[in-house]
Amino acid sequence: MSLTRTSTAWWVLLLLGVLSVFPVATAAISQGVDAGADVIGSCWASELPPGVEPHDNTLRTVEITFMPAGRLCDWEAGDTQTGWPITIAALIATVVAVVVTAFALRYGGAARRVVALLPLLAIAGLWFTMWSSTLFVIID
Repeated sequence: MSLTRTSTAWWVLLLLGVLSVFPVATAAISQGVDAGADVIGSCWASELPPGVEPHDNTLRTVEITFMPAGRLCDWEAGDTQTGWPITIAALIATVVAVVVTAFALRYGGAARRVVALLPLLAIAGLWFTMWSSTLFVIID
């Protein structure tokens, strides 16, 4: 492979790696929005599952979950979970980033290898942030 084709391939792989960061960042932001200032209030404001009659003891627990990165509202008559679609997109993007990074590491010298690892490190940091941002609230 010629030098220009190698350079172009590396830049394309790096671009794909950078673009893979955005779905994971969106999942982290979505989890943060679900946590919000009043996690219990956000459960009451969301759509109630069928069979739930709103009264004081209807909502049992609220949880900010890691997998999926969202909010779980445990009602007497059922549960509501947010975050599945964006978490699936984040998982797919993570797999793409791992594969793209593996190919990008094959091109160029040490400086290029370090730069190729940056999107993957950002994704790892975002997943760690989501993992550490869980919350469980028991409502009496």
